Amino acid sequence: MAQDAESWKDLALKEVGRTVVNLQRLEHNLKLAARLGPLEGVLPKIQRDIEKRVERASTFTLGQAIQAWLVAAHSEPTEIGGTQDLFDGSMQITISLVPDVAVRSAHGAALKSLLEARNSLIHGGMANVCWDSPEECKKLIADLDLLNGEITRQTGFIGSILNAFSALKNLRPEDITAAIEEQLPLGD
Repeated sequence: MAQDAESWKDLALKEVGRTVVNLQRLEHNLKLAARLGPLEGVLPKIQRDIEKRVERASTFTLGQAIQAWLVAAHSEPTEIGGTQDLFDGSMQITISLVPDVAVRSAHGAALKSLLEARNSLIHGGMANVCWDSPEECKKLIADLDLLNGEITRQTGFIGSILNAFSALKNLRPEDITAAIEEQLPLGD
């Protein structure tokens, strides 16, 4: 009987470890995604803004990364001001990554639920587990397996957006120009 309890305890601890690693992967992807969002201004200003976002996002907690990502996931266009510098290019980038309100709401709720589960797990949730009880260990494994499924879904969703952005950075300016020219009506 003690052997059975030890086996379930080991399996439960492995599941806890897997869950913690998956939560770290989710947090990492959210910190990357939190860098996205609207940009506006002359090119040097945009570069500075990007550098600030990178620095700031690296220090986010999971909760802060979730909030920053949810804001970035649905950016609203801002009013374009006058050209600040006639000799430097100015641009505005607004990205609506999750435009569907229902999807955005469900995604936000899922991330916030994962934050609550993570906080419970990391900040004392395991202290009350009776590790010598095979039944309690089995229940914990089942609960964490469900949690890992949701972590994987959300990590995959955010990862697909990050992969799309990664592919964009490989575009050459002439490819972008050609795509724009393809969309413009031809003059007579």
